[in-house]
Amino acid sequence: MVLLKKQFLAGIVLVSSLTIAGCSFSIGGNSDDTKSSNSDSKSESTSNKSNRDSNNEQSGDTKDNGNESGIKDESNITEQQSIAMAMLEPSLESDIVTGDELLSGKYTRTSGAGEKQEQQVDTLELSESPELNKMKNKPDGMKFYGLSESKGSYATIIGVNKEEVVYIMTQSTIFDFNEVKNSETSKTLNISDLYSKYKDNRKVANIANKIEYGDPMPSNNEDTSNVDTISNEYYAKVWLTALPSYRDSGDSEMDAELEHQNIEGDLLNPYNEENTVKYPKGVQRLAGTPTAAGQVVYKNNGDGTISIYDVPSHFHDERWLEDDDYSQRKSEDIINSPKVVKLYNASNDEIEQTVEMFDGSNSNDDSDSEDSFEKVTRENVIDKVESYEGSTLDTDTYTYKEPEKTDDGKWGFSFEDKEGNLAGSYIIDDDGEVTEYDEDGDKVGSGY
Repeated sequence: MVLLKKQFLAGIVLVSSLTIAGCSFSIGGNSDDTKSSNSDSKSESTSNKSNRDSNNEQSGDTKDNGNESGIKDESNITEQQSIAMAMLEPSLESDIVTGDELLSGKYTRTSGAGEKQEQQVDTLELSESPELNKMKNKPDGMKFYGLSESKGSYATIIGVNKEEVVYIMTQSTIFDFNEVKNSETSKTLNISDLYSKYKDNRKVANIANKIEYGDPMPSNNEDTSNVDTISNEYYAKVWLTALPSYRDSGDSEMDAELEHQNIEGDLLNPYNEENTVKYPKGVQRLAGTPTAAGQVVYKNNGDGTISIYDVPSHFHDERWLEDDDYSQRKSEDIINSPKVVKLYNASNDEIEQTVEMFDGSNSNDDSDSEDSFEKVTRENVIDKVESYEGSTLDTDTYTYKEPEKTDDGKWGFSFEDKEGNLAGSYIIDDDGEVTEYDEDGDKVGSGY
């Protein structure tokens, strides 16, 4: 069993856009001379304006150019400069964090479910991947990195050599470059072409200064092959990766129990068996008790990363049960859009504290295991409902009545909105099963 209290909880991708700034000048002449002089003055003024406008058009990006890209010549382009130029390419702006977005410090990320969230970004970190650098049929001299920022629910990989920059947007490990070459998941840019377009753009230097090298991703030889991926220590790393709120938590906060399950081949939505999908091979689940502690559904990718699937801990939304199209579509979307993240480099203390949640040694309860089927009382009935909801009760929106015991031995209570209107109720059975009802008394859902 594993202990947890807070819910959790990209891959990685780059985008670009080029802004061309132009300047306009308005120049006029003052003269009290003859009409001819006025005409000459106007002609000279017009000529000056034309010349200055022409200079502006020739410079194009006067404020962004001026031979300030930091590139000495085409034969001395650094990896950061190559990536910076690529980040200015309009053809990539829907897939990656663009150069302008990196300079502005924010970008919009779209989840697998289509939800858009604004993300803050200060630097772009490159983590070299030893496993990707073993890729078959990769371009000569190309080095691959994982990027710290992604615009979607996929990992963004970038490859760089002296001739090309290659972007790969993926949700799984790549073993052969030919698998992604010329596919929609990869884009290749010629560095010589990029240099011709952006060699005088000062943004290249500014963007390159915000691209940093991070710690390399662990290789299978150094890490994954020597790590027992079915050990509590590994589960602890996964848990801390997916749920950052548990990092550096004190023992007082570690009051949940955790358990591991192999769920490959199981149905994602067990409440609508005909309209869902099965979990792929290798998918595992870490679940907390009470449910409010959280859960992690993941797959080990064998390269120091895991794929995290955004599976609901409860299927409260009635559409999962009653809307076949919704259940099928959402199930497929979840499986096809995992978030690929680098495994968190947890400290020994963090691992030890989390392992205690899996073996139950951190529990303050000295009772036998049979106490897991504890009797529902006034003192714990709210805990049962919060476990079912997966979160604490929303007292900011609703007013909850005191729980009362019914004639048949069950517990129940209702809740109202702030205007005093009935909003719903809960009935809790002897074994802790919670049934939720809406304001009209219709069943919303049930569970533990």
